[in-house]
Amino acid sequence: MPVTPDMLRSRIRSAMSVRGVSQQALARAIGLDATALSKALNGARNFKSLEVALIAEHLELSASDLLSDSPAPPVAVAARAQPDASPALQAALARVNFLLELHRLLTDLGFDWHATVLDDPLRSGTAHDQGVALAERVRRAMGIGDNDLPYQLSDLCDLLERSFGLDIGFEPLPDGLDGLSVASDGLAAALVSSGISATRQRFTIAHELGHLMAGDSQDLLVDEDVFGTKSRAETRANAFAAAFLMPERAVRTAVPHGVSEEIVAALLGRFGVSLDALAFRLHNVGVVNSAGRDRIRSLSSNRIALRSGRVADLQARNDRRAPGTLLGRTIEAYVQAKVSVRPLADLLQIHPDVLLDELTPPSGRTTPQDDSEGYAL
Repeated sequence: MPVTPDMLRSRIRSAMSVRGVSQQALARAIGLDATALSKALNGARNFKSLEVALIAEHLELSASDLLSDSPAPPVAVAARAQPDASPALQAALARVNFLLELHRLLTDLGFDWHATVLDDPLRSGTAHDQGVALAERVRRAMGIGDNDLPYQLSDLCDLLERSFGLDIGFEPLPDGLDGLSVASDGLAAALVSSGISATRQRFTIAHELGHLMAGDSQDLLVDEDVFGTKSRAETRANAFAAAFLMPERAVRTAVPHGVSEEIVAALLGRFGVSLDALAFRLHNVGVVNSAGRDRIRSLSSNRIALRSGRVADLQARNDRRAPGTLLGRTIEAYVQAKVSVRPLADLLQIHPDVLLDELTPPSGRTTPQDDSEGYAL
């Protein structure tokens, strides 16, 4: 629930103290009479919404930092801890902060949500074995066994969001940044670069899911190359992704008598992964030896290049997707007049006026009696 007036006054005073801002300086900065500010800080009057927004801006806070009853999200610390990060990376971190602030605002307004992650993820054994075991648990929790996952990326994201209450978005991220994930205050979110290939996007979705399910993302994880790092958490997430996308029993059933180029092309189209990812998975489950793995990695025929699903994959590059669960909650809050159009526009990354035009019924237009004119739908 929203903070009380006393809590709000205390937070403003605390922020003023931390930043060394006097009452007189703050009053001048926000264009408020010093006496009026003094009365508000002393409880003689309440702060107005515009005053809170102006105070937050001057004190380098968000309004939700002052109005939410939740603690500041840990990602804010992570962003501050990387002062030398490139402007593009800082923009990505700022985007994560926005998602967390929106989640906290919606929660305070009564649109609560808690993502579901697995309890007590396996910690014994090698990181690779942990990832494989975790993938099997996640598939069981989803009730899909060894069945194929949806091929279309949007359908895969929808399934994961419905199953676990996650938020998965596709947005432009800095070059070399495949994805990132964060879990805080009931929000579990992953952002995937819209500028990488569809096969890499699919693997990154699964990779970030592995981080979230393993509890790695309680702060913030930035994956600049999901295939490149070798920490224990990254090894586990990669093993999870491979096993989640390509279950061992499904792979073995599809390759009963050796691996041909035709089978490789079929598996690429079925699982939607890269040639490298498939080759290493076939090797890790014992279907091929290291020589067979390297031979598969070197395949470059038209059959491989034009395998099933290639057109859809090429079209998917640069597609954007707003985090679905957050989007649904924000739309509900907007429909109930709990928030303005701005949070929704910011989530969709479009100008508020453009979105407002789309959401506002045209004035003076009569509804056709039927759809024969072609625009009744």
